[in-house]
This record gives sequence, C-alpha cells and structure tokens, in this order.
Amino acid sequence: MAKWVSSTALLGAPNLVAELGGDWDALIAESGLPCGIAPSSAQLIEVAGLARFLTLAADRLKCESFGLRLSHHQGFSVLGPLASLLGSANSIGELLHDLAAYFPVFTVGALVALVESPEGIEVNYELAAGTGLAHRHITELGFGILVKEIRRHLPRWEPQYITLRHAPPADRRYHAQLLGPTIYSNADRNSIFITRAELAAPTCEGSVLLHGELAARYDAMRQSTPGATAANVENLVRAFMPHATIDLAKTASLLRMSRRTLQRRLAQDGTSLAQIVDAVRADLALSYLQESRLNVTQIAELLQFSETSALSRAVLRWYGKPPSAIKLGQTTPA
Repeated sequence: MAKWVSSTALLGAPNLVAELGGDWDALIAESGLPCGIAPSSAQLIEVAGLARFLTLAADRLKCESFGLRLSHHQGFSVLGPLASLLGSANSIGELLHDLAAYFPVFTVGALVALVESPEGIEVNYELAAGTGLAHRHITELGFGILVKEIRRHLPRWEPQYITLRHAPPADRRYHAQLLGPTIYSNADRNSIFITRAELAAPTCEGSVLLHGELAARYDAMRQSTPGATAANVENLVRAFMPHATIDLAKTASLLRMSRRTLQRRLAQDGTSLAQIVDAVRADLALSYLQESRLNVTQIAELLQFSETSALSRAVLRWYGKPPSAIKLGQTTPA
C-alpha cells in the first residue's frame, strides 16, 4: 500500500537547491515526483518519492546534510492543519504528545513515538518500513524541524542528547548548529531526549479552549485514518526490537484493545503483526547495513536474530543479496 505525505514537506527545497547550484526540475523528475509540483500546493505525494528526492539532492549537490539544512527553511507549517493543534498546546510535553498521537493523520509514511522515563521523554522518529530507502535525510529533516520549534518556546535550548542510526557526517558543523553538540551516531534508534523540566515549560501561544476543540476533532480523524493502527503497531515493534520481540497479546494490551480487535484492524489495513515485524526487520537491516558502521554481528543482535547466519538468510530473501554485498555497495539494492 502506497504511503502518502503532503507536498508541503518540500517547502523551502527549491530555494535550497538553487542556493546549492542545483536544478530543481531535474531532481524532481529523477526522483519520480510529479513534474511542476509546487510545495505549497499541499498535493499528495508518495513518501518514497520524498525520500528519493532528499537522497538524490544530497548526492547530486554534494551536500551530505541536505535534509538537515532543509529543516532550517521549514517549521511546523509543513504539517498543514495539524500545525494549528500543535500551536495551541499549553506545554512542550502536551505538544509532543499531540505530535505523536496525531502524526498518522498527516502521514503514515513516517513514524513518531514517545518513550517515557522518570527523567524525561525520548522522541523517536523515522521513515516507516516498506520504502527500501535511506532514512538519514528524512530523520535529520524531522529532527531539525522539531529542535527549531522547541527553541521557539525555549530560546537557546539544546537537547540533552540525540541518537542517530546512521554514521556521523564528515562535516559536523550543521549538526552542531541545528541539533546541538551531543549527538551519538551508529545508535540503535533515532531519538531526541527532552527532560521533565523542559516538558513542563509553557508554549508561546497555548490555549486550553482551542486545544480541547482541535484535539477532539483530530481524535475523530485519527479513528478513521487508514493505516493508523498499523503505524501504531510498527512503532511498538520498533521500540521493542533492540531488546525483545513482541507478540500479539502484548501488542494488543499496550494498545488497549483485544487481540481479536487488533487482528481485525490490522487486516483492514492489509497487514498482520507477523508481516509488520518482518517488514521492520527488513527495513532496519537495510538502514544499518547502508548507513551505519555497525558490523553484521551487531546488527543481528539488534534485530533479535539468534545468529548471523539467520540474518544473512533473511537479507538474501528480502533483497537478493547477502549483507556483505549491501554493506560494500552502500546503495539501495535493486
């Protein structure tokens, strides 16, 4: 099933491409996006096309931080009407919970999840499984926008830490400037950590009345959004993956529904828990092999394979190549 996003995700991209000496129309055509597309038109485009565009732009323009630099040209306005709900939140914590809860209304092609601890919240973000494309630029674009938004409410804010699955860039200037100095690469997840004190900080334009009205509207929209249940399950699978596999009973319990209801809703989304687990493993294996410096043994452990040979067989089934060939090529398999 194709996963869609608004073309507003490309806001600022024509200017950045021109600034870097590139040809916007040529990059759009090469990435398979509709010719003549206007980022401000809010036209639906495939998430895979957006990911291809970002990766191609970084490669063709020799700008390894293209996605991150694009975030400097964007803000929550790229989320369309959802930006109004986020703007009405009364604290940083409420804003983040809204973002995670209602992001599937904007797109199920990327995932936002919150992992809470006594010290604060990790915001996890990444491309949804199924595109077979690099995550780096989507991830850095999303994190750049989020950090920029939080700094609007907390000037000069620096995340306590950020973790990224991909290897560090050769030039870290933009990362330090736009994301902060404490970044750990080759990690098991893409995350930004925000402390409890920061979560409690008030926002600039919060409105209890408006927020309540908009949240009720988005609750109804989320219930009817195709793919929302599958996206929620994928978030759980990804959260558990580095530590353990997750079964149907546990998944249903965490989503506060019965096993039968979960199975029915996943079937309506055209998938199952087993299919989602397999797709997440395939997606993460490709991401780790292409974008990180982790070795095959480390990747097998993160993906809950009992031995490296089991990972090798799975990668051969998914991509028609062994892990060593993908890691050597560092490009998307055919």
